[in-house]
Amino acid sequence: MQNYFIPTYLSIDYDEKAGKQMFKSQTPNKTLENGTATIETIQLGIAKQSIMIRGQDTSHPILLFLHGGPGFAPIGFMRHYQEELEKHFIVVHWDQRGAGKSFSAKMDPKAINLDQFVSDTHELVQILLERFKQKKIYLAAHSWGSIIGARFAKKYPSLLHAYIGIGQMTDVQKSALLSYQFVLIHARHNRKFLAMRALKRIGYPPYKDLRHVLVQHKWLTRFGGLIRKGNLFQYLAKGFFSSEYTLLDWIKWIRGYRTSFKRLMPQLLQVNLFEEIQELKVPAYFCVGRYDFYSPFELQEQFYEQLDAPVKDMIWFENSAHAPHLEESSSFLVLLLRVKEESLLFQQKKLQNQSHKAANGKAGEPTVKHAP
Repeated sequence: MQNYFIPTYLSIDYDEKAGKQMFKSQTPNKTLENGTATIETIQLGIAKQSIMIRGQDTSHPILLFLHGGPGFAPIGFMRHYQEELEKHFIVVHWDQRGAGKSFSAKMDPKAINLDQFVSDTHELVQILLERFKQKKIYLAAHSWGSIIGARFAKKYPSLLHAYIGIGQMTDVQKSALLSYQFVLIHARHNRKFLAMRALKRIGYPPYKDLRHVLVQHKWLTRFGGLIRKGNLFQYLAKGFFSSEYTLLDWIKWIRGYRTSFKRLMPQLLQVNLFEEIQELKVPAYFCVGRYDFYSPFELQEQFYEQLDAPVKDMIWFENSAHAPHLEESSSFLVLLLRVKEESLLFQQKKLQNQSHKAANGKAGEPTVKHAP
């Protein structure tokens, strides 16, 4: 889960049908003999939703990203940070139900819930597997998306090569409390009186008022606990002049962000993955920013320690906060290439053990656990 400083006073109405006639979004498609580059509208459940698929070779494995937020839709800007990934994976980004290009003012509020997002993910995965004639995907999930991703990995392990949690959310209420304490202590230590007054005014979380959440996250960003250097706007801004989003798509992005947050926050405050998930039956990797005080790194470390998985590893990104896949994109690429190689070795060992079991009538399962 992540909630960035988006002005709450923005309120823009528009005609969706007219917008479609005025503008058309597209993703650059260089000469790709064996590849793909497309933005599509598909139906998940009863809702039309948008995906972007890019890759230089459609025989490569599928890598599906689940974005953060809720509502921080990626199609408008993520192309700029994945050029090398596209050489090794079919990279798929999805503006989730109610977010970005998938936002609709007519969407049923009751359909904006965690179970529905897991169901949408399952349906999307099946569509991708059928299209590219594969049996499994790699699932990378960031922040809010890591709640969906972890639940999906637990429920549908047979569909995954591996699960990659980025800024993994764990206990949402405890994370919010620790995050607030970090900001308050930092403000006191550095004599940031304006921050201290603002934080004392809103008090300790949980918050019912979105404006209070945004105040806390504003100062978290200023103090480097969300992005180590700079802010998320610098990554988002690259999309403002890209072809993936039209002007009306950015308007939908703003509305979708605000609406998603308001509808999902009460549910998010009840999430505690320490209680929900003690085991995953797939290889699991966790990308942890050394300066992450949004999903505090110590909680991510505790979750990793308690988790039982056939293969697991926790990778520290020493110059990142909550978005290491953006802040240290080269290191993230190297990790994914390692995950790809290790998952193939894991599958080979699993098949060997199954053959051994068939021959000898004894069960066996490979187990590899990296040191913290």
